[in-house]
Parts: sequence; structure tokens; C-alpha cells
Amino acid sequence: MQIILDLYELKNICSQMSELGAANYAKSTTPAKDLMSQREAYRVFGEARVKRWVHDGLVTGSRMGSTIRSKIQYSRAELMAANTAEKFNSIINK
Repeated sequence: MQIILDLYELKNICSQMSELGAANYAKSTTPAKDLMSQREAYRVFGEARVKRWVHDGLVTGSRMGSTIRSKIQYSRAELMAANTAEKFNSIINK
């Protein structure tokens, strides 16, 4: 199966891959700055999409406390990777 991309789409793919690389580098050097609260993740990426990514196993949240009401935080790099994967899936599997 041959995949045909416009030059514009290829430019966007390269740009998004460089952003993901920078996000993963930031995650490895300063892990605390990579974390994003659940509320912020919902605001940036959309609540339904984040919930779907969690359900599908693309993203995992972690509680920052021992109680059931403690804050859930997500890795910004993981969220960006899931977002990019979703976009590329729609481009490749038209």
C-alpha cells in the first residue's frame, strides 16, 4: 500500500516529531515540569479525547497523593504523543 503525502502534511509531520523529541527530552531531564494536571489536560486536549486515550491505554495518569480525591497528573509528552498518533492515524488510514 502506497502512502501519498502532500508537502504541507510532511512538513507538519516533521514539525510535530521535533516537538515530541523536545518534550521527551524535557521529560527525561526535568520530570516534574513534564507533569500536567487532569484539569489542564482536559482543557488543552479535550476531556473526551483524554478519557479515550486513558481507556485505550495510550496515556496513564498517576495520583499525587494517597487519598481518592488527590490530584491526577499526566505526562505532557505522553499526551502529545497520543495526540500526534491520533492525527497520523487519520492521515495514513484514510
